[in-house]
Amino acid sequence: MEDIFGGAPAPAATDAAEQQQQNGGSEPAQKEASDVDLLADIFSAPPAAAPAAPAADPFAPAPAAGGVVDPFAPAPAAPAPAPVNPMDLFGGPPAPAPAAMQQPSVDPFGAPAPAQPISAPAPAPDSQPQGPVRVPGFSHGGLMVEFECSKPDTWNKQKTELVARFKNTTNDALYGLSLQVAVPKFCTMKLQPPSSTTVPVTVGDNVKVTQRISVENSQLGTKNLMLKVKVGFTSQGTKIDHMATCNQFPAGQY
Repeated sequence: MEDIFGGAPAPAATDAAEQQQQNGGSEPAQKEASDVDLLADIFSAPPAAAPAAPAADPFAPAPAAGGVVDPFAPAPAAPAPAPVNPMDLFGGPPAPAPAAMQQPSVDPFGAPAPAQPISAPAPAPDSQPQGPVRVPGFSHGGLMVEFECSKPDTWNKQKTELVARFKNTTNDALYGLSLQVAVPKFCTMKLQPPSSTTVPVTVGDNVKVTQRISVENSQLGTKNLMLKVKVGFTSQGTKIDHMATCNQFPAGQY
């Protein structure tokens, strides 16, 4: 039995032989010797092959010197967990709303939103005409006359500047042109001579001869301007005289 703890079997065999000699070589002694030899053979057999080393456990404690695990060695520190995002505690931030549903953010401490520009109201239309107004006068013997009216002074609505425009609708020039004008008693008038006494054939609206007349209506708004005209000219050797009344001026303006 001493062979279990590393003892040599030889002394045991020697003691068995001596005991056999002392006992006269009896059978029980021989049987005991054979049993001892059998036990020696069992425990003196070569050790079985060591099993394959298991796969290394990354979390197992490191073995001490000589391949023996130190039960008192501290276990290796576990890897530090990954940092946790506070927003992940509740499953991450919500998905952004569609652009059509998003509302503009309001900064309570920011500058106020710029006010929408207020368009200035359109100016009321002036009761007076913005440009010259043409009023038909008369037409006789191939001569057509119209008056172009305007207000020379914005502060004096009673005053009117008239420009008589002469048009020749015949195939030859008109000669010896003269124009006389009379106004009612509540009006004053200043008549200038015509720019020419010969009226050439007029093409389109290209008027060559004009005559200026200044009129002031002292009862503007109550009574309207009216002209009495007398015109004389010669057309193809024929002397022509004509009288007419011009009263188509816009009411309340002239």
